Amino acid sequence: MPLIVSTTGRRARQFLLALPVLALCTWGLIHKPAPVYDDSCLSSPAGLVVCAASDMARITRDGISQLEHPRFDLASSSPQRLHWTVARNETIGFQLILRSEDLGSTNRVSVDIADSDIPASLYQAHYLRVKNAGYRWGPATRVLPYPADYPDALIPRQQQCGTDNTELFDAIRLPAKGLNQSVWVEMYIPDDALTGEHLIKIKVTDMLDDAPASESDSPVSIELPVLLSVIDATIPHRTSIDAIGEIYRSYRLEGVGDDRSQQNWQQMAQCYQTLAHQHRMVFIERTPDEPVSPQDWQDYLAAYQPALSGELFSKAQGYVGTGTNTPISIWRTPWTQEHDVTVEESMSEAELAAYTLRADVWADLVNTNGWQDTRYFAYAFDEVDGPTKLAESAPERHQYIARVHGDMQHIQQAIDKGTTANGREQPAIDLMWTSHSDPTVWLKDPQTTLVDRVRLWAPNAHAANTQFLAQRMALGEQAWFYHSGHPAVGGHSINLPGTDMRSWGVIGARYGLQGQLMWAVNLGNDELPFAQPSYKPDDDRVGNGVMVYPGNQLPRIGFPAAPGPIPSMRLKAWHRGLQDAELYHLARQRHPEEADALIKTLIPRALGEAVAHGDQSPTWPSESAAWIQWRDDLLALLSRN
Repeated sequence: MPLIVSTTGRRARQFLLALPVLALCTWGLIHKPAPVYDDSCLSSPAGLVVCAASDMARITRDGISQLEHPRFDLASSSPQRLHWTVARNETIGFQLILRSEDLGSTNRVSVDIADSDIPASLYQAHYLRVKNAGYRWGPATRVLPYPADYPDALIPRQQQCGTDNTELFDAIRLPAKGLNQSVWVEMYIPDDALTGEHLIKIKVTDMLDDAPASESDSPVSIELPVLLSVIDATIPHRTSIDAIGEIYRSYRLEGVGDDRSQQNWQQMAQCYQTLAHQHRMVFIERTPDEPVSPQDWQDYLAAYQPALSGELFSKAQGYVGTGTNTPISIWRTPWTQEHDVTVEESMSEAELAAYTLRADVWADLVNTNGWQDTRYFAYAFDEVDGPTKLAESAPERHQYIARVHGDMQHIQQAIDKGTTANGREQPAIDLMWTSHSDPTVWLKDPQTTLVDRVRLWAPNAHAANTQFLAQRMALGEQAWFYHSGHPAVGGHSINLPGTDMRSWGVIGARYGLQGQLMWAVNLGNDELPFAQPSYKPDDDRVGNGVMVYPGNQLPRIGFPAAPGPIPSMRLKAWHRGLQDAELYHLARQRHPEEADALIKTLIPRALGEAVAHGDQSPTWPSESAAWIQWRDDLLALLSRN
């Protein structure tokens, strides 16, 4: 039978049962949740909150806005507030992080930039739900937390492609209460900008749908003056680093099909090349097929002649940005890449003769059209000698490597025979070597060595033996790298800080490398281009294969269709690093020892040097403040006599 409990015991038991509830209530009264933004932000009476962030910040939909650097303290009266020292021909970007604390008063905002002698552009970010995102498909790489909604695609206010100019948004609709919306502001400093201070006025106005934030009040605007101090230094229009992104699936998702003979296809190719050029890059198509007939070549010329001559990037064509009147820096010959991962048979004499003929035709085309300002490479093999389970000394492996590397030598010789036919001295066409293998593993074996067989070295970043590549560059050869991950180079997935893709250009400059290759820039999911921007759905490097999005598919995320490339934040970060490389080279011309000390402090080790040293994490900082200070220090060097 149940025990008899006294009145006193019953009360004590009730008190003990109530203790957890009392504790929770007390904790709720005294505990203040972490703020979603700090006092560096501004707010309006209608509940609009405006924060500023660097171009490296990756603040999720529900992430916290925290001050990265005094430059972004909107509530401060400091002279650093939204103030940059800049060079001519430089592009500066930053973010405004907008949120509404009261959707009943503010659910839309307008962001207006006053006319200025400094061209400025506006983008709003599209957020992607990032789930399977551990970056385990590549080398172990430290990523930002997931699952979460990260910003990546940047939808421009005005999308221009050829003669089409489409307004994609006016006011910006805010998400649910307390959630973030990134707005990207970008400013280009032209060559003719006068030294001294230039003011750009930005006005952010709260709205309730299409009405003022309050029926009884006028809309409330937050004014943000941006100050650019232009110094007497100009980033060169011709790039020091060849940055290449590959177009894999042509322009099907842009509604122009795969037929290069069609005028709308040719125009789309030029739109993509224009965006690349504005970011100090070159986009190169893997398709369509190699031109053969006279009509094929006419179609090829119609598509690419304007980029190879520089006409596409002229003011007469409405071009604004770096590389004005400057041809593309690098180009792939339009020959089929015949071998992936393995080479089944040796090259025949007929195949080698075909390379000689191809090179002869291409060299004649270059000289006839005056394309001598561009460098050229051939891409016949891709990762055909990467590491396997077999030791390099294993007879089967040794025989295969000796045969394949011998073929590379024979193809380069066949190409050289074609380019020098009829007494020509140019253009040189370098056969590109790509691999996950460090080329020094074959160095001492005359049968397998690549020395004197290839002239364009492009290992992945982990295999980029910096000492060896420096020796090859000293002999006039070319050295590039392509993606891998930490600690060799920044990762290229969406849930990484902007410092990762920014590191590419600076690492290239740190080691004097002349090029870098992103294996694909538009190879996402055809059915879900914005929701699954990866070449395989189970690839946990989210964004792998995509650096630009198809503008023709914008209705999928609530915008008008506007064919043409939509940039990503990662593309912008890559561009920023390429600009950093140019600033370093300029500073080094004036103050070599100090410039070298700066870049080695920021990037102590990378590429194969970091791997050989045993680094597990990047040696460069992931905090944006360090990169901001580093760039400021470069500009300070450039400002000195």
